Amino acid sequence: MGSRNTINMKKEEVENYLHKKIEKGETVSPILPEGIKNYLIDIDGTICDDIPNEEPERMATAKLYPDALETINNWYDKGHIICFLLLELNLTGR
Repeated sequence: MGSRNTINMKKEEVENYLHKKIEKGETVSPILPEGIKNYLIDIDGTICDDIPNEEPERMATAKLYPDALETINNWYDKGHIICFLLLELNLTGR
């Protein structure tokens, strides 16, 4: 394996890239430095046990998928941006 060029951005630099961008009066997608990706990762069922929305208390004891942790740490070490998502639905009143 050859050497890799890695870019480690500081939190402030990441925030600058991800803020709303406007060009010629129109909103455009942010452009990251070449080779840097922004990973948006759902938590349950992707990096740990899948937890039904009706049982959110189980998130505290969800088992982590070891391969997922290794992959995400590898992306982070290469300087990529990692954002975790957790969608909780309020299904009452339907």
